[in-house]
Amino acid sequence: MTQNNVGDKQAGLFVSIMGMNEFRENKENYSHYKELLHSLGSIRYCKAEVFKNCIVGTLRIPQKNEKRIPLMTCGFYLTEKEILFIEDTGNLKQWLEKHLDKFQDIQTSDQILLQILEQMIGDDILYLSHLEKELEKMEDTLLHSIPQDFFTILTKYRQKLSELNAYYEQLTAVSDLVQSNENHPIVRNPEQWNRFSLRTERLQNHVQLLRENVLQLRELYQSRQDARQNNIMCILTVVTTLFLPLTLLTGWYGMNFANMPELNWRYGYLTVIILAVLIVIIEIIYFKKKKFF
Repeated sequence: MTQNNVGDKQAGLFVSIMGMNEFRENKENYSHYKELLHSLGSIRYCKAEVFKNCIVGTLRIPQKNEKRIPLMTCGFYLTEKEILFIEDTGNLKQWLEKHLDKFQDIQTSDQILLQILEQMIGDDILYLSHLEKELEKMEDTLLHSIPQDFFTILTKYRQKLSELNAYYEQLTAVSDLVQSNENHPIVRNPEQWNRFSLRTERLQNHVQLLRENVLQLRELYQSRQDARQNNIMCILTVVTTLFLPLTLLTGWYGMNFANMPELNWRYGYLTVIILAVLIVIIEIIYFKKKKFF
């Protein structure tokens, strides 16, 4: 088990990290371990449960890129003097070692968890702004042409935004749950939890706005595709209509009946060619007047 002292020395606060197997071996030392073990079986989202002497829950932190593999997943066990994290990858341990200086002035254990969550979303507004710019570029591209992989890329952004929307909603639910237990001995900073909740709500609102932009891009893409198909169908219709009289003409004179007057006429073949050209010219003039092309 890795253990680090954080905050004021007088506060005596600790952040501990255990692996899953080590936690199972020492589970009897922690009340409500059954609930935590059940949650650790498959960490799919962020959540918290408040008990008389502890707060337990799980964290699933998404990466700030198009990948849907989480940056880190872990469980936590929060008491008045300690917060224990359970994870096997070592990602959280590395992250805590890099940010340990940000926890030196912390006075309460719930503030440790809050500080970790705040650091996890610290640069999220920059990432959301990056996504917004990428969507704007896609919109500009779509106005001029239709890229081959446009729908695939748009689907990836939609999936990522859905993941982030759920992530911020879950963090809001966790913070609301903690601050609603303001009389709990572990919860010492309900006002700070409330500010964190408002921050995650703003991030979620930003994500929802981006999701609407994705929906509009999808509709624009579909309309461009429909317009493209309509143009193709219009061209095919004009070509078919253009050659329909010629098909009738060639079919008529292709019967080769013995008494057809033009069959043995010296200028019959030339006359049919001139007639076909005149028909095509007349049809083109008519289609242009009707603005068919």
